[in-house]
Amino acid sequence: MERAVDAYTDEHIAAYTWDVRENGLREHGYPRLTANIGILLTHGIHPERREIFADMMELCCREILVSRARTDAAGNDFSVKEIVFCIEEVEKAGLFDRTVTDGWREILAQIDPYAVYTCIASHPPERIGNWAAFGAASEQTRKAAGIGDESDFIENQVLSQLFSFDENGMYRDPNEPMVYDFVTRLQLAVCLAEGYDGAGKDELEDFFDRSAVPTLLMQSVSGEIPFGGRSNQFLHNETFYAALCEFYAVRYAGRGDMRLAGQFKAAARLAAESLERWLKMDPVHHIKNRFPLDSRMGCEEYGYFDKYMVTMGSWAYLAYRMADDSIPEVPCPAENGGYVWETGEHFHKLFASCGGYFLEFEKNADPHYDSCGLGRIHRRGVPGELCLSVPFAKHPSYRIGEENPRALSLCSSKVTDGVRQYGADAAYETQFTDASAELVTAVMKNALGLTEAYDVTENGVSIAVTGAEEIGYEIPVFADSGGEKTSVTVSEDGKTLTVSYRGHRCIWTTDGSFEDTGEHFRNRNGEYRNYRAAGKNTLHLTLTIA
Repeated sequence: MERAVDAYTDEHIAAYTWDVRENGLREHGYPRLTANIGILLTHGIHPERREIFADMMELCCREILVSRARTDAAGNDFSVKEIVFCIEEVEKAGLFDRTVTDGWREILAQIDPYAVYTCIASHPPERIGNWAAFGAASEQTRKAAGIGDESDFIENQVLSQLFSFDENGMYRDPNEPMVYDFVTRLQLAVCLAEGYDGAGKDELEDFFDRSAVPTLLMQSVSGEIPFGGRSNQFLHNETFYAALCEFYAVRYAGRGDMRLAGQFKAAARLAAESLERWLKMDPVHHIKNRFPLDSRMGCEEYGYFDKYMVTMGSWAYLAYRMADDSIPEVPCPAENGGYVWETGEHFHKLFASCGGYFLEFEKNADPHYDSCGLGRIHRRGVPGELCLSVPFAKHPSYRIGEENPRALSLCSSKVTDGVRQYGADAAYETQFTDASAELVTAVMKNALGLTEAYDVTENGVSIAVTGAEEIGYEIPVFADSGGEKTSVTVSEDGKTLTVSYRGHRCIWTTDGSFEDTGEHFRNRNGEYRNYRAAGKNTLHLTLTIA
């Protein structure tokens, strides 16, 4: 939280405050910044910001009541629980006289959710997007703090969300972005943690039971949430994952299942640790690349610094609030490996983990963000972007500064009538999987008729491609993070490709030959050059990351 807030200088905060005074609250970044500053103050961090915080808090409370009428703005759905959490922490620490915090409470007690929030579920409830879960969490938090009781509103908002879960208890926002599975479940977890006991509780509890183990199986060996869809690769991804894991840990410890509870504790720690290298950057960024902040490289239009940098701190606080550190850790799937797991049809992902390697396949991509094929290979202890963390869309719905030549992933390709076709554009289906502690196998076939067989061990990944006569395997090679370039070499015989970055190496070998296609691609993490292993009928490759 401190590192997130330190990214905002006093001058930045003053300008931000001036804008809110003049133009109103237009999104939830400012309330989150206010709450984060206040919570840090209760822990003795940046005491010089005490009066600044008091002014910000008063402004937030008053603007929440009028922001929709004043600016037709969005954000209160997200913001109210942040401010309530902060009031509770400030009161607990005795940071201000109670008359001050009572004044904030009196303002928030005037909230009419139907006038203040943007996303209002219908009566009777029908399926509606994730914002309704944020509004439910805010109102349940306000109720639990004794600042109001809008139980009917909360009930309807929660019930509206129960239409959106799949058979694995994963939340289906439109186009199934992975971020909004986890973060929406987290809002509903807040409702339960803050005492929700309405008509939707039993069904909600069932969805949490179904999603528990899948939540662990989707975490990479690097501690990261899966790629897929919007709002991905921001630093806040891992702090909301950590918060959700802390919720599950307490949930299963309460049932006496200390093994599963301990796995969630370990997963939460891994997620937090994955951010350490990013938080050491100066200046710190809110997204996982090193491009200048004003380039907004890798960001959607809504994913700007003021909103999403401090969001990392907000979810970190929620993890702190949820946590029970008396629960001992137990090694989690990301640490043990030895499994293959597939989502349901709506999320169309396959995950494979063994020997410190982790693979994520996308079988039917949203072309606005991703592409089909193998979109991620991570190795424990190695920067995820070195091999690949996120595939490439031709026209991604986030900024990359230039157009990609086409969609791309780690995928097979073939030449038909002189034209090369790519697995990145073709849906995949699973042919075969098998898993043990020493070897995991996944055989995938794409709509081009090409079969890709993957064997994963502690020694690396072996790939066999079979199908057409003139075949290839596309390898996006990391070239530039926005502030640091890699070293790329191909051996004289053309059979070994080596990428070096930050003391690590990604080594590819093939029984065909490697060629530089001359194509450059960009994703959220940076710039990549496409190489191809070429062969006939059958092509073999191996990958070792160290």
